[in-house]
This record gives sequence, structure tokens and C-alpha cells, in this order.
Amino acid sequence: MRRRHALALLLLPGLAAAQATDPPRRGSGPIRLIVPFAPGGGVDAVAHVLAPPLADALGRAILIENRPGGHGIPGAEALVNAAPDGRSLGLTNTAPLGMAPLVDRPPYDSDRDFTHVALIAETPSVLLVPAGSRFAEFAPWLRAAQSWRRGLTYGSPALGSLQHVQGEVLAKAADAQLAHIAYRGTGAALQDLLNNQVDSLIAPLASVMPAVQAGRVRALAVSSPGPEPLLPGIPSFAALGYPQLTATAWTGLSGPKGLPGELVAQLNAAVNRIIAQPQVAGELRAAGLTPPPRPLDAAAYRRLVLDFQQAWRPVVEAAGMAAK
Repeated sequence: MRRRHALALLLLPGLAAAQATDPPRRGSGPIRLIVPFAPGGGVDAVAHVLAPPLADALGRAILIENRPGGHGIPGAEALVNAAPDGRSLGLTNTAPLGMAPLVDRPPYDSDRDFTHVALIAETPSVLLVPAGSRFAEFAPWLRAAQSWRRGLTYGSPALGSLQHVQGEVLAKAADAQLAHIAYRGTGAALQDLLNNQVDSLIAPLASVMPAVQAGRVRALAVSSPGPEPLLPGIPSFAALGYPQLTATAWTGLSGPKGLPGELVAQLNAAVNRIIAQPQVAGELRAAGLTPPPRPLDAAAYRRLVLDFQQAWRPVVEAAGMAAK
């Protein structure tokens, strides 16, 4: 576990007096923000983009706790086990709350055991090849996967990740030979791609944005619903004839079950104000993340989590990857 200090999330004036649980007052100590992934990834970037403006708004210290582990489950479980007093919050994400319940058996329920507060940002999956690859576009890459005797390999951040499932769906839909290579995180997968140990990689855009910007990799397709402004000229899977791959990985703010309703409303309003600020929105986009186009209340973020599971459960089952 790695801890870093930043200034962040302070409760608005008068909130403590309104809460039966007596949330921490200004200056009463840090708030713990659990990040269920290692430092340096897309979700970790969300935490650190948000920290300065949250500090300016609320003036409280927040202790960022990186709790990496398979599918983000250990970090999510730590949040579930925290007291619902406003002193522990967490960044919740597609991996532990969306995919893990479909392909694994996590020790929590994504809806029942959390209080979902606000959506912060989303990022699409992107299909990448090394910059020096023979494949300049999606079509020749797919033809090779369909016609080469050995097919092609593709890496993903983890077994059972959204990107793994997207690769399996593509292989089945296109009748292509795509051999999956699972990694422990995008960093290791990207390194093998750059070293030509794997033919291609499907990864969250936010986790590979520096390599894309540096020209070390070439994007062939993206899973956003339409054109991705951060990848001009790169077609969406839907435009290429594979709309079933359309999905974005989301990251939001949540707390443990039982977080007081007034506190949830206050935090939701604060997060929505901050991510609407041009500087913050620009920093998120530069990191490969897109804030929601309009403010969403806590109920909308909860629906997003539930809708994702409902949409992807039959896909996971059809791919033979559902939890037994």
C-alpha cells in the first residue's frame, strides 16, 4: 500500500451539524480516499487531478490509499468495510464494480454494499499495436487474425477485464484467431507490446495515453460510441461494424453502505462543480478521461453501475466467462 498526501474533499459549512453521524469537521483530520489500483494508472490519475481543486474548495487533507489487487477487489472491499461516517471514501470503477461481479465472486454486492455518490469520468478501450507494426489500420490487422495460421495475440490488463471480454467478443464476431494474454495491470502489458512480445493490446485509453501521445504505439480502433476527440481519425469499433464492443470504463466516487443522504448530496454537488471547471476538465481529458457532459446525481451514478452489469452479463455468459 502506498500513501500520499493531497488536499481534498472537505464537507461544506454546516454539514456536520446536520448529520446524525457527525461527519468530520474542518481541520478534524484527513479523509481517506481509497484507490483500488496501483499508482500511475487511469484511476489513480483521477484522484490526483481532483485533489488540488478539492483542496481549494474545502481545505481538508485527504490521504490517498492505493489498494491494488485483482480486479480492484481488495480496494473495493476495504471501502465496504469502512464506517459510513464520511471519513472513508473511494474511487469506484468498472473493474471491481462492473466486471468482477460477472466473472468472479467478490465478497460484496456492487449495489447493496456501497453508497454511490458521483460519476467523475469515463475512458474507452483502445486497440493498440507498436508504432513500428506492419499494421497501419484495423482492416489488415483483422485480416491477419482471420487468415494467419497462428492468428494474433492481444494483451489486456487482467483476466476477465472489460478489455479481455471485448477481445473475445471481437474474435467470435469476426471469426478471428485472437489469443488472449492476461497481465497484472496495463503497465506490464504495455511494456510487452513495446518489446514486441505481444502483437496487440486492448487497454483503457487513460492507462496508455502517455504512450499514445509519445507516438510509441499506434491506435487502430476505439470502443467509444462515436469518434474519440483524443484519437482524431481513429475509427470506433461501431463504425467498423462491431457495435457490440462499444463501452467505456467509468470511475466515480462512492462510500460504504449507509453514508448519510445529506452528505451524499453535498459531495455530489461538490464533485460536479469541480469536474465542470475548464481546467479540471482539461486535465482529465489530457489524461484520456472524459467527464460527464452534464451533472449527474447520485442516483444516476448508481443506475450506471447497475445498467453496465445488466448490459454485459449476457455478453460475459456468451463468451463462457461468467462466474461459476
